Amino acid sequence: MFNIKNILVKIKSLLYIIFILVSSLHAQRKTALKTDKEIEGYKLIPQEKVFIHYNSSLIFAGEYLYYSLYCFNTQNNQLSTISTVAYVSLINENNESVFQHKIKLVKGRGQGDFFVPVAIPSGNYKLVGYTQWMLNENSGYFNEDISILNPYQGNQSKVLVENDSLLVSSEQSLVNTNFSSTKKINELKLGVTLDRTTYTRRAPVKLTLECNAFQNNKANVSISIRRKDTFIKSIPQNTIGFSKASIDGSLEKKNISPGTLVFLPEMRGELMYGRILTSDSSLPIALQNVGVSIAGEVSDLKIVTTDEKGRFVFNLHDRNNKNEVRIQVLGENKGKYVIKLDEFPEIKNFTNDFYQFKITTSYKNQIEKRSVHNQIENSFYGVKPDTIQEAFNMNSFYGENIITYNLDDYTRFSTVKETIIEVVEGVWIKKDANGNRVFGVRGNYPEIGAKQMPPLLIVDGIFIQEQDKVIEYDARNVKSISFIRDKYYVGAKVFDGVVIIKSIDETFLKTSKEKVNLAPIQLADLKTEKKYFNQRYDSQEEYSRIPDYRNQLLWQPNVVLNNPKYDINFFTSDVAGQYEISIEGFTNDNQPISIKEYFTVE
Repeated sequence: MFNIKNILVKIKSLLYIIFILVSSLHAQRKTALKTDKEIEGYKLIPQEKVFIHYNSSLIFAGEYLYYSLYCFNTQNNQLSTISTVAYVSLINENNESVFQHKIKLVKGRGQGDFFVPVAIPSGNYKLVGYTQWMLNENSGYFNEDISILNPYQGNQSKVLVENDSLLVSSEQSLVNTNFSSTKKINELKLGVTLDRTTYTRRAPVKLTLECNAFQNNKANVSISIRRKDTFIKSIPQNTIGFSKASIDGSLEKKNISPGTLVFLPEMRGELMYGRILTSDSSLPIALQNVGVSIAGEVSDLKIVTTDEKGRFVFNLHDRNNKNEVRIQVLGENKGKYVIKLDEFPEIKNFTNDFYQFKITTSYKNQIEKRSVHNQIENSFYGVKPDTIQEAFNMNSFYGENIITYNLDDYTRFSTVKETIIEVVEGVWIKKDANGNRVFGVRGNYPEIGAKQMPPLLIVDGIFIQEQDKVIEYDARNVKSISFIRDKYYVGAKVFDGVVIIKSIDETFLKTSKEKVNLAPIQLADLKTEKKYFNQRYDSQEEYSRIPDYRNQLLWQPNVVLNNPKYDINFFTSDVAGQYEISIEGFTNDNQPISIKEYFTVE
C-alpha cells in the first residue's frame, strides 16, 4: 500500500523546483515543463473537481447569490489540500464574465457571495467554479445554470414569453427530477426535524439535523433556508448527482514531454502573474528585479526576476485581508516602467448550453411585490450587517529577531534623521555609491573592506527604495523604529540588515506616495470566511420598528457536523409562504449529504 504522506512530500518538493524555475524564467499563466523531473512532479499531483452549493438558481436584481465551494482531490475523493485558491465566475450567454471571484480555500473549502446590481439584465447565466490546476484537464469544473430577473430594466425579451405552453412542459420535467432525487435522499436515512411545520411571522424556529447514519464520521455541509419560488427555474445539481459524475484523476494519459505548457497549482497561496512595460526603448525589460509588498502590520516582501519578455510571477502566501499591493521595478528607473497584472485564469470556449428561464405577464404582481421587498430590505442593510472573519495574524517575513524603539518612550524629534542620531543605537545615516542618503545598520557582517549594501527599508509593511525621503519624514508621525543586524536575502537581492518603520495609523503612504513614486495596485478581493447575519427577535422591542422582508432566512456556508444531532435556530420574517431547507455536503469519507425539507409561514 502506498504512503500518501511520502507522496505529498515528494510532490511538494518537485513542484518547488518547478516554481523556482518559473519565478525567474516562465512568468506567465502557462508554464513550460523543461525536464523529466519537472514532468514527474507534474504527473504525481492528482487532479481536482469542484462542487458548489448555492442558495437559488433564480436571483432578482437587489438580491444576493450565496455560494459554498467544495474542492476535491479526485485520486482519494477527499477534500483537496492541493489548491489554496479557487475561482468562481458568472458567465452570460455571450461568454462574458459578470463577476470573477477569487476564493481562499482552507482544506478544500471556500465561500463567497454576489449582490446582483440593477445594471445586470434579465437573462440566463452559468455559475462556474474551478481551480487553476483544473484547467489542464478542461473538465471537472463546476457548471450550473443561474437565471437573473431584473424588473428595473424595460427590456425583458430574454425571459418574457406570450403564453404558458413552454412553462408547463418545463414544469413536468422538473417534477420528475425532484422525485428521483428525493428517493435517493431517503435511502441515505438522513433527515431534519422541525419543532413545527407551520409558523407565524417573526417566530422562532428550531431545526435539528439528524445525522445518525455517520455518527462516527465527521461531515461538512452548507445550509440554505429560503422562501420557495413559484417560478419555474433550473434545478441545481445536488451532492448525489455530483458524486455520480466523478472524473478520472489520472494525468498520466496525457502525452507530456519537455516544453509542454501547463497551469501550475496554487499550492502555497495565490500565484500573481504580470509583466513590466516601458515606452523607453533604451530600458531593458528582461532580467529586471520586481518587488511586491503589502501595507500593514505584517510584511511579506517578494522580489522576483522578469523573463526575456518582461513577465514575472510571485507567490502571495497570505495578504491578510488586504487588497492593495505596491509593485515596483527595483532601481533608479522604476518610474519609467508600467506594471500590468493578470489575476484570473479563464476557461476558454465555454458551453452555449444555457437553461432558458421564461416568465409570462401573469407573474407581474409577484415580481413587483418581491422587488419592493428587496428595496426595503436593502435600505436597512446597515442594521443587519454581515461580518468578515478576522485574518490570522501570521509572523512577518523577517522573523522576530528585531530590536525595537517605541518613540513614545523617548524625547520626540522633528525628523527621522534626528531621531536616528539621538535615539536609535545601531542605525546611522550614510551615503551610497551614487551619493544618495541611505540608512546604515551596524550588523553581524564585515563593515570594512567589503562592498557595502544598503539595508532593506520597510515602512508600514511596504518596501521603500527612496530612503532619503524617509530620512526627512516627520518623526512625530512615527510610532516605532526597529532594525535587524543580520544580512537579509530576498530573492536574488542581498541587504545589509533591515530597518522597519511604523507610522501612526499608517500615515506615511497617505502623505508621501508621490515622493516615493509608489501608487497602490488594487487586487481583486480574496473571498474569505464570513459570518452571515442571522436575524433574531429575542426581545419584543428589538427590531420592532424595522420591516423584515427576508426571503433568505438563513445561510450557513460552512458547518462541521461531529455529533449525531445538530441544532439550528433562526426566526421567520414578515413574508408568508412555503420555505425550503436545503442542506448539501459530504461526510469525511466522501458520502454525499443532500437534504430538503419544507415548512410554512402564515
